[in-house]
Amino acid sequence: MTAVMFARWFGLVSVILSLGVLFNLEDALEMARNLVKSETGYIMGGVLPVIFGSLSLLFIDCFGSCWSMVVTLVGFTMLLVGCFRVIFVRQWKSLMSRYIEFLPFLFSLFGLMLGVILLYVGFMT
Repeated sequence: MTAVMFARWFGLVSVILSLGVLFNLEDALEMARNLVKSETGYIMGGVLPVIFGSLSLLFIDCFGSCWSMVVTLVGFTMLLVGCFRVIFVRQWKSLMSRYIEFLPFLFSLFGLMLGVILLYVGFMT
């Protein structure tokens, strides 16, 4: 897998998920409340970023060109965030509970920005 393939794939997934959340904010808020209460939130919030972040670093770890470095930094950030969520579960659940009303919109906003950047990297460079 190359950096371009990863950028295309992850950018497309990010844009689709972000638009889905943006168009269904009330349902996304209800899902976020349920994720904080269940073990599914642990898997979705911690384990999946660790898996995808580590895979992106294993297959794409390059600091050569500018855009490949963007993809590597996204993978590194995902790995760090996932590790934080897995190691500090109580703090992560507390933080999520405190700001639960804003999370769906912020998830959508940042996911859309990340997705557009990755799609640009994947298709325009």
